[in-house]
Amino acid sequence: MALSKCVKEVVWMRLLMKDLGSEQNDGTVAYKDNHGTMVLAKNVGYQSRTKHIDIRYHFIREKVATGEVKLEYVESKNQLADFLTKGLSTKTLRYLLERSNVTGMLEKTAN
Repeated sequence: MALSKCVKEVVWMRLLMKDLGSEQNDGTVAYKDNHGTMVLAKNVGYQSRTKHIDIRYHFIREKVATGEVKLEYVESKNQLADFLTKGLSTKTLRYLLERSNVTGMLEKTAN
């Protein structure tokens, strides 16, 4: 699950910044485009439909509950990092590159 990996990286980066003398007091925001994942990560109650949830969700829940990580919803079309990890249409790629202020690559994308 991508959110679990993201939260692990956030925890590591927060510890690194603390060791470097730049501790972060506010929670780190993780933008997610999946409502179901966000509900599972924030909901600490038991539901029979989710009794199979593994330890990764509990780790995420703990970090959300302590305020180290804050989850915010963002539509899939606005996930700015997608151009780094997914094969996209030229139109979508150009849009995300522009939104990310990565202008040097725009000339290399064909119309």
